[in-house]
Amino acid sequence: MTHVAARARVPKKALIVFAVVAAIMLGLAAVSVVRGIVHESRRMQVVEVLDGNTVVVDANGEHKTVKMAGVQSSIRNPDGLRGGPNMCLGEKSHGWLRDRLVQGATAEVDLEEGEDGQQYATFHLAGKDVNTSMAEAGMAAPTGTGVDEATATEIDEANELARSTGAGLYDVEESCTYNSMLFEAEYKLDSIPEKTDNTVKALDKRSREVAEAVDEIRLIQEDVEALEKDGGDFEDLAWHPAKEELKQKADEAAEKGLQRLRELNDRRNQITAG
Repeated sequence: MTHVAARARVPKKALIVFAVVAAIMLGLAAVSVVRGIVHESRRMQVVEVLDGNTVVVDANGEHKTVKMAGVQSSIRNPDGLRGGPNMCLGEKSHGWLRDRLVQGATAEVDLEEGEDGQQYATFHLAGKDVNTSMAEAGMAAPTGTGVDEATATEIDEANELARSTGAGLYDVEESCTYNSMLFEAEYKLDSIPEKTDNTVKALDKRSREVAEAVDEIRLIQEDVEALEKDGGDFEDLAWHPAKEELKQKADEAAEKGLQRLRELNDRRNQITAG
């Protein structure tokens, strides 16, 4: 091979290298553009928060009604005419979500279509997952719908935190929660004086008072026992994860009441036997 031929091949090699580098650079640029488009398509404007489960968003000029992914709150109860666990905190959940997904705000939204054909949305604002925060505040219960396994786990952990701290659906100050109902029933039992006159009439009166309090606890026991993982009602979804804790509290409260009844009955028997 002559020196002239060798020199002639150098430009060809350089052109090949240049072409490869150019192709790589163009590829990276294309990926960046695509990523930019995808990122931009996730940015949606909040139009309206209908309730704690449903949000209307503007996706590139198209209004979409989406459900909160991975969580569910109770339905709204604006007139307060219906109470109990199935209607628990519907209005507060709506207010909580509306305060965070403010009308006109822009959020990053991940959409996924569920088996029911609904669009489920995960909202990201200021680096935070709104859906997970909602579970942590006790404003909604985990569903696992419309989220990946990792996000579902995060929501479950947030729900555990809400239960352990007594937030929202697990707050004894919220009268619609099982936690509150148990607290109030046990408080009623504890408020009945231990001391009573040592007469049959007084002991019978006190026994009736204690029995009424125990019956109230037992009714809650039955409702807690009936909670099912896939029961279909909101109260199943919200409190089944806390079922064992609630059962233990209810069992202890009921046993405390039954022990008082046994003691009152023993005193009565002593009087009648004497």
